[in-house]
Amino acid sequence: MSGATCQNCTAPIAPGVTVCAACGASVVEPTRHEWMSQYAWCGYPLYHIAFGSDADGRTVSARGIVAIGQRASGGIAIGIIATGVVAIGLVSIGIFSVGIVAIGLGAACGVNAVAPFALGVVAFGWEAYGALTFGKQFLVSAAATR
Repeated sequence: MSGATCQNCTAPIAPGVTVCAACGASVVEPTRHEWMSQYAWCGYPLYHIAFGSDADGRTVSARGIVAIGQRASGGIAIGIIATGVVAIGLVSIGIFSVGIVAIGLGAACGVNAVAPFALGVVAFGWEAYGALTFGKQFLVSAAATR
């Protein structure tokens, strides 16, 4: 890390040092792992897999027809935060989404699901399946049986 600075106090850091001499913060060298298809369709790679952080400490995002990473955006997106046509992640937003928090324009499945067709522990939608449902039609719900 030649010419590197501390992310905490911006003091210069010597190569091979793991603790900043000025503020005592630990120095973490950024790691980035990325794989991308050489073929593209409409300007997006067929697959893009990206994990880690860049030199500024920001999380690397994966963007492609099939995107896999901490943050993923694409046709089929798989990640901690996923957005796309089909989104699978802890927080997912898409036409069809699956996740802990799933928001879908068509269907969503997750612990908390919001979509016209929602399946989840807490489900909001036109047709809602789950333990606690909110919407026009309560198909299966603990709240509807009271």
